[in-house]
Amino acid sequence: MRLLRLGAEARARGIAPESPEAAALLREVLGDGDPAAVLERMESASNDRLARYRELLSTVKGAGTPSAHRAEFGWVVAALRAGADR
Repeated sequence: MRLLRLGAEARARGIAPESPEAAALLREVLGDGDPAAVLERMESASNDRLARYRELLSTVKGAGTPSAHRAEFGWVVAALRAGADR
């Protein structure tokens, strides 16, 4: 949840995922955590087919859309990828 909040705040402030400021924010949130491991988990969870399945399942169940945080999630994944490329 902290990562989604980070993504929301960074997007609101106009921070690009590939910026040094984004890298600093991620380090602050992740601490000693392994960014590559976090990226791997987030990428597996952000699989487009899986996301679509979850949306359809929510529709069938009459629940709200689970993609409410898709933009924030995307920002965090992009920032983690950019950090892996540095």
